[in-house]
Amino acid sequence: MKSTEDVIAELTRAALHVDALSEGEKLSVIARAYVTIQEGWEVLGQPERQIASLETMDVIRAGGVPVHLYDDEMRAILEEAIKVIQQIEAAMQAKKNATGASDP
Repeated sequence: MKSTEDVIAELTRAALHVDALSEGEKLSVIARAYVTIQEGWEVLGQPERQIASLETMDVIRAGGVPVHLYDDEMRAILEEAIKVIQQIEAAMQAKKNATGASDP
């Protein structure tokens, strides 16, 4: 499993070079974002946040859309996903700090 930092780096690269991605690569990166967000909220014990998050819903809709996404739409979706994943990462770190857990 990739770390959230790895996923953020992957999404950032994809957003910067979205014009070079094939439709299959776009769907793959959207799927990676979706799974990372889903797993993050589950780890935090807040799976309902995924449904409540408008940004996440954009990612879900984009992953289920069998039509072409324009580059600017894809870039915006990836940027939203990055923000959500960063929020999840910050919440995980805060939770870890609150419980006094140490790094493995």
